[in-house]
Amino acid sequence: MKQAETGVFRRWANGLAALLVLATVAAGARAQDALTLADGVHVFIGDTGEPSPANRGRVGNIGFVVGDSGTVMINAGASYRHGRALLAAAERVGGKPVVLVVITQPVQEFVMGAAAFADQGIPVLAHRASAELIAARCENCLHNLRQILGEDEMAGSRVQPPDRQIEASTTIDAGGRRLALIHPGWASSPGDLVVRDLHSGVIFAGTLVSVGRVPELRDGDPAGWRDALVDLQALARAQGERIVPGYGPPVPAAALDTVRDYIADTEARVRSLFDAGTPLSAIVHAAHLPRYAGWAMYEPVHGRNVQQRYLALERATLAE
Repeated sequence: MKQAETGVFRRWANGLAALLVLATVAAGARAQDALTLADGVHVFIGDTGEPSPANRGRVGNIGFVVGDSGTVMINAGASYRHGRALLAAAERVGGKPVVLVVITQPVQEFVMGAAAFADQGIPVLAHRASAELIAARCENCLHNLRQILGEDEMAGSRVQPPDRQIEASTTIDAGGRRLALIHPGWASSPGDLVVRDLHSGVIFAGTLVSVGRVPELRDGDPAGWRDALVDLQALARAQGERIVPGYGPPVPAAALDTVRDYIADTEARVRSLFDAGTPLSAIVHAAHLPRYAGWAMYEPVHGRNVQQRYLALERATLAE
């Protein structure tokens, strides 16, 4: 790592603990507490755990970018109530109406608030593959969230299909702000979108990047994900830009190394155990990775990741 980049990383690392405290506080009920990253660029830092009554399902980060004439939301929140709170807070902070919502990945904490925006006539945009996954499984997500959070918290929530879809990377003008919507291919999900504000250079990566939290590999392609992280690092390093992850505080490019390492280490460990004949019943215990055990969601997400990668290897072997 270059000396200058090391210095930048250390400065970010020194602030990591404080930002993680902010993440915990912000998740409680105060969607109005936005962290300002650059002129017109803000993020609501969400909880890094599982949805629960304590955090009201407000898991993961929600961004917004304010232009001369309007505001673009980056993800929509976990419920109708959450979406309405985000809409009100973003318009109060930025002073401009929300004119577009961009969904980066089809995960419940990013999509269940979309109806609150749609009911105000605000378009919701996603990659076509994300829209397909939302339609295929988000009714189940909604049912599960109602069970976890209760009917009151989820009142008014419904699955809102994106009404604008894209197939590939593009650049848009919205609210007087120019944004690059980058589709890196199948990485953390088949419909990944990365949002880069071309004025400030701030990059919103969604679930491609988790800081201090185990990434969910269920929808991912490990090789494609690692390649996407390399490309994202190169983009950020070339421009000196910061990255807003889906979970955890904003980071410099160097922090993406640990995400890539987790994916590679999990894949290598599972393959080694699979090749050695370890049964599925023993795989979770055998694939323990102490380096990541202190991350949020290590239990139970790492166990699910291990089982999914084992089953993927099994299917690939049977298909040969």
